[in-house]
Formats: sequence, C-alpha cells, structure tokens
Amino acid sequence: MWKPMIDAGLVRERIAEEIGPVTAWEAITEGENSQAYSAVVGGREVVVRVNLRREGFDLDAWAGALRLGDGVAVPEVIAIGAIDQAWCCTSTRLPGTRLCDLDMSAVAAAAPAIAEALHRISDMPLTGVSGFGGIDPSTGNGRSPSWAGAVAWGVPRSWSAIADRADRAFLESLAAGVLAEVEALPDFSDLVHGDPSADNLIVGEDGTIGVIDWEGAMIGDPLWDLAYQLFWSRAWPVMAPQARAAAAADFTSEALNRLRCYMLVAGLRSASFYLSGTRGPELDLMIDQLRAIPEAPKAIAELLPHAN
Repeated sequence: MWKPMIDAGLVRERIAEEIGPVTAWEAITEGENSQAYSAVVGGREVVVRVNLRREGFDLDAWAGALRLGDGVAVPEVIAIGAIDQAWCCTSTRLPGTRLCDLDMSAVAAAAPAIAEALHRISDMPLTGVSGFGGIDPSTGNGRSPSWAGAVAWGVPRSWSAIADRADRAFLESLAAGVLAEVEALPDFSDLVHGDPSADNLIVGEDGTIGVIDWEGAMIGDPLWDLAYQLFWSRAWPVMAPQARAAAAADFTSEALNRLRCYMLVAGLRSASFYLSGTRGPELDLMIDQLRAIPEAPKAIAELLPHAN
C-alpha cells in the first residue's frame, strides 16, 4: 500500500463541496497509508483522511454504528467520497489525546480503562453474522470460512528473500511450526479490533477511551488483541502498560499457547511487511522480537515485556 500525495488544497475544496464551509484546516499526524487533516465543518470538529483504498473507511463507518456503552467512543463517519483516484473520509473528531502522545505516567493511568474498552469490544453481540476474520462492511460477515484460515493469512512459508542463512532458516522453521499450530485453532465468533496500538486509542480528559481505525476489525478470538499488545509492547514501551493491564487475569495453558501463537503470527506478518528493498532495522527488530518469545509459556508473565 502506498500513501496518496494529493494536494491539501484540493482535499479541502472537495470537503467544502460535499459537506460545507471549512475552517481551522491543518495537517495532523498521518497514518502509514493515509494523509490526515483536522478541520471544523458546520461547527463540528472533524478529521479528514485520504487513502488509496476505501474499505478501511467503510469499516470505520460500520464500527461507528456500534454501541459500546459509556466510557468507550467510536468516531461517526460523516462522508466518504472519491478524490483523484483515491478516497476521502470525513469523520467526527474525538476529544482527547492519542495514547502514543501522552507521557508514560498518563499512559499507565489510562491502562485499566483501555483494557475495559477492549473487553467491551469483544463482548459486543454480533447477531446474524457468519464467517471469520476480516469483516465485510456491507454485511458484517467475516470473509474467511474459518478462524484458522484468517490467522494463517499473511504468514509466508518461504523467506528466500533473506540472504542471511541463519535468519532465513529461523523464520522458515518458525513459520512452518506456527502454521501447523494455526491449523488446529477452533473457531471463535467475537468482535476483535485487530490493531489496538497506541496510535489508535484516544484518552479523553473524562477518562473516555476513543477507539479509531477499524480497518483490521475481525470476527474471531479476542485473545488476538491482547497478543497484539503483548508483541508490540516488547518493541514499543508505550504499549507495555496497556498490555500488563489487559493481561491482569489468569490464563489456562491452552490460552497461553494461543496468545503465543498469535504473537508469532503478528511478528511474522510484520517481518514479511518489512522485507522489501534493502534490509533495514525494522526487519532486524522483528526477528529479534520473534526470537525472544518463549516456546512454552507457563504463565502470562513470561509473555509480558520486562519491567524497566
């Protein structure tokens, strides 16, 4: 996926045509694949994003209809439209600060509320839907016939593009073992956010947790979101407090093995993503993080990042 490079003036002009007069327009932190702006339109604070794909915006609109209860907020999508071979989405701007922009004391204070927000998501009833994995926003159904198939997606068996023999052998052996484990996974039918990173969580002054960017939403095992937090908390310190808070429970050995499996899948997918062009530090970091995951965890503490 490549980020669009559409002139900001053209984007602003299109928003004014579709919704109304625009004021307070400014660029804000962008996503990996999108341009982003904040503005005021019709008296409402909004966020405007531009992406080459529409599906993520449609999933945001689908998620905006969820009712997760007090203390958890999801932006409302106001409009989605085409713009110069790309797509533009305008949504309400949630009040607060992204978790990744807070100091660590505030991050730690928000961790229990974030754990509760993810619990609310997984408890959201999904009535009348079928399938697993990535959600079709037009139906609410999962796109995969099995949860195992959804988890296996994006994990390559061959790593021939890696020149280092030891790293290549490690990744190919690890991927083969993980994919064998994945085949035995049962089906789960809970709502999963899919990408609960510090970029996608907003902490309001009143303690409300805003959850944005639903492109990775799935029907599956809620342990996926915890495993995602556990994996990235080892490389990104701001993720550690929320991982510890979400893991503040007892886990069976079977659940621990699933958590480890999902962590490895997250790492292998990320390593595959970074395996492009000249080998860079991101790929090396992914390999190091994969090597550090214990083989047979006996307690959740073994999967948590070490406290500083």
